[in-house]
Amino acid sequence: MNHAHENKPPAPSALKKWGPRLLGALAAIFVGIQFVPVEAMENPASQPPLPEPPEVVAVLKRACYDCHSHEVRWPWYSRIAPVSWLVARDVVEGRKGINFSEWPDDEDDRAFNREQTWDSIESGDMPLWFYLPVHPEANLTEADKALLKKWSETEVEEEEEEDEEAEPAKPGEAPKGDQGKAADDEEEEDEE
Repeated sequence: MNHAHENKPPAPSALKKWGPRLLGALAAIFVGIQFVPVEAMENPASQPPLPEPPEVVAVLKRACYDCHSHEVRWPWYSRIAPVSWLVARDVVEGRKGINFSEWPDDEDDRAFNREQTWDSIESGDMPLWFYLPVHPEANLTEADKALLKKWSETEVEEEEEEDEEAEPAKPGEAPKGDQGKAADDEEEEDEE
């Protein structure tokens, strides 16, 4: 019998041999990816404040602005890759969907944005499920939802008011909004 085989120390396990090397490589990769720039991590200049009721703006700022505006509050973990890439992607996608800092001037477009906002909330798509555990203040109460639903159903009132203020045209006179067109038509008749 060969007793030399029995006295031989056990071979080091693969984990003991490769573990420190693997950890060193992962640490180097982690440090290296911190230098990959994330361009979306800035807040561009905003337009004037959102021209909506203050109580609605307060709810939107609390629950929506961190992804859907130029007023994002970038938490500390949003500066550490690869989380920074995910946060930046979510903000870019959120701003593409709706951006409260670039609220349209046209009332019909505003009404459309209000409807889209409510549809996303009502369907449960917003706020994102993975955002809420880290940002519990973004949870919408039933009162918040009722307020936003009522806001989303706001009709276009400015155009109705303008129609009421418009004076009817006198016989033989073009309506006030068409005066420029009527003048152009008269000039064409004179030239003929």
